[in-house]
Amino acid sequence: MEDNRNLAFLDGALEGMVALVTGAGQGLGRDIAIAMTRAGATVAVVDLNGENAVKVAAELGGYGKPGLAITCDVGKRDQVDATVAETIERLGGIDVLVNNAQDLRVVQTLFNDTDEDLIRAHMESGFYGTYYFMRACYPQLKERVGRVINIGSGAGVSGLAQHFAYAATKEAIRATTRVTAREWGADGIRVNTICPAAYDTPSMQTFLGKADDATKDWMLNQIPLHKFGGGNEIASAAVFLASDASSFMTGHTFMVDGGSSMDAGR
Repeated sequence: MEDNRNLAFLDGALEGMVALVTGAGQGLGRDIAIAMTRAGATVAVVDLNGENAVKVAAELGGYGKPGLAITCDVGKRDQVDATVAETIERLGGIDVLVNNAQDLRVVQTLFNDTDEDLIRAHMESGFYGTYYFMRACYPQLKERVGRVINIGSGAGVSGLAQHFAYAATKEAIRATTRVTAREWGADGIRVNTICPAAYDTPSMQTFLGKADDATKDWMLNQIPLHKFGGGNEIASAAVFLASDASSFMTGHTFMVDGGSSMDAGR
């Protein structure tokens, strides 16, 4: 088990809740699933890779209750509806929805060279996956005064060059957060976005493994805290937003990135 000491103050914060986390078979989604389990929740571990979902669901037993593994392509509405129905049937309901799944193809492409297939792949997993799960979970979230945490990105906030498909998808998700926060507020449902900078995820580790020292130094210099953050540091923010400690917060974007985007307009 990795070092999760920074989560100690959140122990028990989600006791008795059920959380559904998409893209939870690895990386940040796994870290969020672990943190929410440690905080007392029972977690539906949803992932396109069924083997990874089963592995993480079993791993959660070392932090609290074992999770429920569900294989799901979040870009397919029928699979999303079935996933939500299974979670309700097996775990008794849904209090927290974390939309983390995202097809992340590390392709640096200028806007004029970006093809529709790349845009579609990002949108289907990120934007449509978020939309489908929020629609399917809404009755439960309304009934149980739930909360939604969507995952955005500083790439969208800052307009990162050569990442149009990814940035546009993440900004669409942020817009979804703001609209639903207004529309669902009367139901007591809170909706927020986290824009993370986690450097211990598989995709980022692959990138850093290929990067030269000059690139790594440049990246560190963009972060005021001058360190590469870990997934558990983002996961602690997710637990906070899922807990009653954030009961008067909705519609906001939380930049959990070591300060690297503090000058970006949002």
